[in-house]
Amino acid sequence: MENKLLLKFNKLEKNSIIPYLRKSFSNLKSACCLYHMVEQYEDIYTYLVNGESVITIEISREDASISTDSIITAQEYAKMKKGKQASKYIKELLDLAKRKDFQL
Repeated sequence: MENKLLLKFNKLEKNSIIPYLRKSFSNLKSACCLYHMVEQYEDIYTYLVNGESVITIEISREDASISTDSIITAQEYAKMKKGKQASKYIKELLDLAKRKDFQL
């Protein structure tokens, strides 16, 4: 079951999410999914892009359309998530952005 979900996610990412991110970021070099939340009518994904920006997108379950909810800096995201420990978290985010498996 877990393998099927991963395959489904990989297909969605390759065919829908990455092309959408390429339209949103002209210099897309890396993208890493930080968070996924299932809502009633859409799935919400949060991506770290190029180690600099964090974009939250919504994908409709009704028609598979994608819309941007927000784009903030990685520093703002780290502060929002970790508060006083943001500097340690931003280092983790930057290290994550450098991983080969997130390079496009």
